[in-house]
Amino acid sequence: MIAQELTTQLNAMMSQDDFPMVSEQLVETWEAQGVGPEAVEPVLRFMEANPSVTIGMPGALVHFVERFYHNGYEEALVESIARRPTAHTIWMLNRLINGTKSTEVRSTYILELEKSEANPLADASARERINHFLDLLRV
Repeated sequence: MIAQELTTQLNAMMSQDDFPMVSEQLVETWEAQGVGPEAVEPVLRFMEANPSVTIGMPGALVHFVERFYHNGYEEALVESIARRPTAHTIWMLNRLINGTKSTEVRSTYILELEKSEANPLADASARERINHFLDLLRV
């Protein structure tokens, strides 16, 4: 499935009342169709474009893209945060930081979190989450 089709499907969910449940159904459809890592970029761009959407904690979309850990997910997430950090993508980065055993890689993710603090496209919610996670790391 191409990125544009995935983006169209994601955008079509915006009119639904229960986004977390509808996104779960969409992920089930993607799984049945064999959608793979090509979904990571459209999902992250959707999150960038819709930072106030209640996606879930973590939500079906996050669980789906996290399957592609070590298959482009981490790089795509860091690029997404560099473009426009959102509260949800910052939270996802924190999950990477906490789950990374390599000190060098963990330091790289922490640096990306620190850099996101200066991103002018980060809204108040993203900045609050950035500062919260940075405070926890500094303790």
